[in-house]
Formats: sequence, structure tokens, C-alpha cells
Amino acid sequence: MGLIKALGIDGRILLAQLFNFALLVFILWRYAYKPVLNILEERRSKIEQGLNDAETAAEKLKQAEENSRQVMIAARQEAAQLLEKAQHQAELRQQEIVRKAQEDIGIMMEKEREKIEAEKKSVLAELKGELSNLILLGLKSFLHENVDDKRDKEAIDRLVKDLI
Repeated sequence: MGLIKALGIDGRILLAQLFNFALLVFILWRYAYKPVLNILEERRSKIEQGLNDAETAAEKLKQAEENSRQVMIAARQEAAQLLEKAQHQAELRQQEIVRKAQEDIGIMMEKEREKIEAEKKSVLAELKGELSNLILLGLKSFLHENVDDKRDKEAIDRLVKDLI
């Protein structure tokens, strides 16, 4: 004890200081450290949650990019198929138009042939009528005259001149 007194340490004051220190630690622990530690723990859990969310978002972004890429590939394939189908339909339509035009041309040509044939028949019939009239006139004039070689020759010449 002598040493404690020599150092100037009073036991009652030391005991009071120990009590005050314990009380201060208790108050600080209860009202300062605990709330600060809780705030730090909440912050740590929020940061950890944020990191987890960031990893999840990165994974979802990867999946979305992959899905987008797959959709683009499918869309390109579908577009190529549609283009090919449209070209095929256009070719079929072109062939149909050409076929229809050829049929129409054939029909028109046949109608024109029929018209030409009808005109030909009409002209031939007209010519036959004219020829028969000319022959009839020629025969009438020939028969009205006396039959001899000289007159026969003259009648034939006149008939030929009339025909030409």
C-alpha cells in the first residue's frame, strides 16, 4: 500500500473513477456504440445486398443480351424466308402474267385470222359474183353475134380487156 500512497493514488478516488469509467462505458455502449454498430451493420448488409443485386443485374443483362441476339437471329431468318417467299410468289405471278398475255395474244391472233378468213371468203364471193356477171355479159354479147373465128377472136379480146 505504501507504494500506492507514494504514487499518490487514493483507493476511494480510484474506485470512484473505476465506477465512473464503467458507467461511461455502459452509457457509450448502450447509446453510442450499439447504434453506430447497428448503423454500420445495416450499411454493410445494404452494400452486400447492392453487390448481390449488381451481380444479379449483370447476369440478367447477359441473359437479355443473349435473348436479344437470339431474337435478332430468328428475325433475320424469318425475314430471309419472307423475302424468299415473296420472290417465289413474284416469279409465279410473272409466269402467270406471261401465260395470260400469251393466251390473250393467241386469242387475238385467232380472231384476226377468222376476220381475215371471213374477208377472204367475202372478197372471193364478191369476185365470183363479178366474174360470173362478166362471163354472163361476155356470153350474152358473144351469143348475140354470129359465130365465126374472126368475131370469136374479137369477142375474146374484148372480154379479156373488160376483165383486166
